[in-house]
Amino acid sequence: MTERTLARPHHGGDPKNIPEANHGLAMLDLATGVNPWAWPVPEPPAQCYQVLPYTCPQLTLAAADYYGVASDAILATAGSQPVIQQLPYMVKPGRILLPAIAYEEHRYRWQQAGHDIYLFHDYQRECIAELIASEQIQYLLIISPNNPTGDTVSQADVHYWRSLLPDDGMVVLDQAFADVLPSSDLSMLAAEPGIVLLRSVGKFFGLPGLRLGFALGRADFLAELDDRLGPWGVSGSAQWLGRLALADKPWQQQMLTKLQTASQQQTGLLRQYFGAYIQHISTTPLFISLVMPLITAEKLQLACYAQGLSVRVYRGDKLAYMRWGLAADQNLLAQRLSGICFAGITELGAELGAGVAQN
Repeated sequence: MTERTLARPHHGGDPKNIPEANHGLAMLDLATGVNPWAWPVPEPPAQCYQVLPYTCPQLTLAAADYYGVASDAILATAGSQPVIQQLPYMVKPGRILLPAIAYEEHRYRWQQAGHDIYLFHDYQRECIAELIASEQIQYLLIISPNNPTGDTVSQADVHYWRSLLPDDGMVVLDQAFADVLPSSDLSMLAAEPGIVLLRSVGKFFGLPGLRLGFALGRADFLAELDDRLGPWGVSGSAQWLGRLALADKPWQQQMLTKLQTASQQQTGLLRQYFGAYIQHISTTPLFISLVMPLITAEKLQLACYAQGLSVRVYRGDKLAYMRWGLAADQNLLAQRLSGICFAGITELGAELGAGVAQN
């Protein structure tokens, strides 16, 4: 169990936490893992702003079709964050098992709600099962694909883990990045008791400012969640744009191919510059994570800032995941990376080598 009380998480890409780049370079934001080629947004009609945004049946139907679930198994929300903040209060205080390296808001919010926090470091089925049994876990939170490790789980994994939890237990599946990995989509679990899924429009569609997401689960659970979230949570413009984006199948298919190609190209580029100094590379269609010694990652992040590259570092005990979102202009990215290497950074280079030698 974690003993330390967590501070409120700081999120990648927050301008107030990013130092200025050298020579007045504009900062290239690669810290958020959001699609840099956003769905083309038309202008919403004025009515979107002139009436209160009650539940939109057209949005619900479009989302149900997109995720492949019944319309009563889905609830539109203002992104995943409000749900992340409410879920810990919808169950009695207990023991929750979460990934050690992951989106920090989950751990922070469950701890704030008075739950006992347990962490797992390995996504293997039996490793998690052993912890559920030995620590008498009541709630399990899985992020699949995990941000930043890229780990995914299967439907069979979730069924197995759910069977090990008590009857009033719950599995929470955060699938904010599942759109770009269709094989990881677990929406079919939405109708099963004790399972709730979180989906996001912001990542794949490149529209984080739209603040639109969905909770998938059983109708009675969603009704309680809806009551807790309160009325008018999703703006009229988000509802109108969301149903159009979710129904735009040609754009979705073209973008899946584009993201896959771009992520492989950028992985190759990062391997070219940092391959000698990293222990592992995890690639998904929306982000690439470089695993390296923590002290190395912290120094390299500062070097990236100096060259106008904002990247996210997830800190473990000794290792870190440096997560790179996709760059819309990979020629510009290569130019900035060349600036890091050209500058020499002698002290960093020596430390990188030392880190590899020790690991």
